[in-house]
Amino acid sequence: MRRLLGSALIVATALTAACGGKSTPTSPTNDSAAPASPGATGSMATITGSVQGAAASALLGASSGAALTGVTVTIAGTTLASNVDAGGRFALMNVPPGDVQLQLTGGGANAAVALAAVRAAQTVDIVVMVAGASASIDSEVRSGAGESELEGRVESLPPTMPALTFKAAGRAVRTDSGTRFIDGSVTRTFADLQIGMRVHVKGTLAGDTFSASQVELQNANIVPVEVNGIIDSVTGTAATFQFRIGSRVVQGDVLTAFFGDGDKPDSFASLKDGARVEVKGQQRDGFVYATRIHINGPDTTTTPDPGQDTSASIQGVLIAMSGAKPALVLTVGTTTVRTTSGTEVKRRGDVQTLDTLKVGQTLHVVGDRQADGSLIARKIEIDDDATGGEFEIEGSVGGLKGTCPAVQFGVNGFSVATSESTTFEGGACSALKSGDKVTVKGTRQADGSVAATRVTKK
Repeated sequence: MRRLLGSALIVATALTAACGGKSTPTSPTNDSAAPASPGATGSMATITGSVQGAAASALLGASSGAALTGVTVTIAGTTLASNVDAGGRFALMNVPPGDVQLQLTGGGANAAVALAAVRAAQTVDIVVMVAGASASIDSEVRSGAGESELEGRVESLPPTMPALTFKAAGRAVRTDSGTRFIDGSVTRTFADLQIGMRVHVKGTLAGDTFSASQVELQNANIVPVEVNGIIDSVTGTAATFQFRIGSRVVQGDVLTAFFGDGDKPDSFASLKDGARVEVKGQQRDGFVYATRIHINGPDTTTTPDPGQDTSASIQGVLIAMSGAKPALVLTVGTTTVRTTSGTEVKRRGDVQTLDTLKVGQTLHVVGDRQADGSLIARKIEIDDDATGGEFEIEGSVGGLKGTCPAVQFGVNGFSVATSESTTFEGGACSALKSGDKVTVKGTRQADGSVAATRVTKK
């Protein structure tokens, strides 16, 4: 466990050990402040962490990215600053307690995140996801001053972890019969945890192991996973089965829905080695749990016979778009989709034009499968929670910044922005603070953010 010590040399040594031998971040500067007197560091805090670039999927709630370098992390209103090292790490020592705003500049970043109520003698370790002018705190661990706290997504569960133990924010979290699991006012159990679910944990931290007294289950916000390809090694029955697509393991059970050509209902009996399938599901510990499997029949690497039914459908996030109308080339999940003058676009039953398509939307595409695995789209349906659609999320406020009524904050990986037209319930905008649990209603934007129409504090 990283602890604030009275010597910069000891702090650097402890930080290196805590980072598993990674290179030590550039020492912070403190040009405007007088050197701390012996013992004064006991009233100060330490903020360490890593800065990662948010991939397109991270904007939609996934917790993924690569370390950013060339970034400087500064505490607003001071000259305390730290350059992010080659491993994406930074360290800020002798931080005054209270509400802290971190400014991230350089390396393609120009954003800010807030940390509320940082305590004296506390060490705060965070992972910050950055996409240009947007930033959010993906995980946070506080220790060294009273009860320790951890917030992040569940990364691993048994059997990969020991019984009653899970991994979140890079730490092993141990629970026992005395651990309290809650979801708002509802009592939960360890069995309710899922990979990707966001949790807030209270307890004690020893090294990288957290002993939990309370685990709060927050909005899971688990981004759907799509896997497309050729089935290999089918085993099991309709009650519980498994197969592979390349190196990916897919598992399903009686709750898995099967569809065939033209979205006609199908069954487990059609799941055969060599069939090309599109799987929609959730990433779990070491496998994808299939909620829906679309079976397109045996694979072929040759041009389909004129009489062969090549109908197929997929659902996923529009990640990239190129070309000129009407011949657009879309990347939907991992599938290449091409449009034509005959492609029909709809949203909530209303006919749209190709101009309506925006990166970040969730699309349901029906079309004709080509020999290279791509689709020629006959119909594209824009999901309700896509750009411009009504959207609702729950979770804890993080990285609050801005001035009321125009503030920005993160909720479970989503960037939320309010305005003078936003309605605040359960408290005024000025009463909102990081850590508050809220329900946000609004509309999704093309970059994956949410323009809030209503924020309800719980």
